[in-house]
Amino acid sequence: MRLPIARLRIAATALACIALGGCNSSTSSHLAYVATSSGVFAFRINDKTGAPTTIFSAPFVLGRSPSAIVIGPSGNLAYISNELDNTISLVKIDTSSGALSEVLPRTPVAGLSPSAMVMDPAGSFLYVAEQGTNDVASYSVGSDGSLSLVSTASVGAAPSGMALSKSGDLLFVAVPSFLKIYAFTLSAGTLTPAMGSPFSVSDGVTSVAIDPTASFLYAPNPTANTISGFSILSGGVLSQLPTSPYGNTKSPLKTPVANAVDPTGKFLYVANFASTSISEFDVSGTGELTPATTASASAGTNPDFFAFDPNGKYMYVANEGSKSFTEFLLNSDGTLTSKNTIQVGAVPRSIAFTK
Repeated sequence: MRLPIARLRIAATALACIALGGCNSSTSSHLAYVATSSGVFAFRINDKTGAPTTIFSAPFVLGRSPSAIVIGPSGNLAYISNELDNTISLVKIDTSSGALSEVLPRTPVAGLSPSAMVMDPAGSFLYVAEQGTNDVASYSVGSDGSLSLVSTASVGAAPSGMALSKSGDLLFVAVPSFLKIYAFTLSAGTLTPAMGSPFSVSDGVTSVAIDPTASFLYAPNPTANTISGFSILSGGVLSQLPTSPYGNTKSPLKTPVANAVDPTGKFLYVANFASTSISEFDVSGTGELTPATTASASAGTNPDFFAFDPNGKYMYVANEGSKSFTEFLLNSDGTLTSKNTIQVGAVPRSIAFTK
């Protein structure tokens, strides 16, 4: 079975709005940056309508083969992992023009092939999945934005998606080839394995997502066409929910590779890579999933990761096959209304927004 390229590098970035703790904006527009192997593309998004406008000076070609982008809480500095350079670029964002420019020499990473990245809500630490050396590295962020290595932790095989709790004290890492989820507690950037980590997912795992309160974790099972659900206990320990895994007998999942919990914590969305559909589940107070009664929404070809805009108004679905994003309006009942399509022109690997 063919699994998507982009989802091995993304997961946590898809929930950047939740992880950074802010979903409000007083501006009329914000910027969206998309990392691709060809460079970083940029768009200005109208806050009211969601309409995108291309930043014509993009793509910005910095390091070789950008795989992820993370924007710091100030909104004017971003970090880009360069997979083939084994470096991380620090770039300044010109919020007026949307242009990116490097402001410091690139930071060599501790390992090889940096991919997914997440940053704690305060912007004090950056966590990087390094696929070439099968580990996760943490870096402290200096007052000038510079990075200093704090610690590394082995995950046994190539890490794919990561999910960071809103409080910044728990990190979860999917390792597909091991059928495992690694869990770490975080203190001053130091990665400490949670008791019992890694946790097995017998039906397979490609990525991970957590709800806004870090009470529940969900992992798509692409081979079994189900979703595994876990309670997050004290210290990051995972306990499988009683009726997990979850499927939909009326509208079966089709190679689910990513899932995301909306900013309210009430709904879970699933990307079906083998189709164009986005499935929806209702999330109960105990974390159990129930298939929504509404029809699945339609995205582009091979949808494979999610992101929410900084206002919590729109959800973006990356489409590997059609090299685009589908923008959906998030309705209060969990239904999705298709609004705009953003054509990137290259396979999207990560997306990040200014506020």
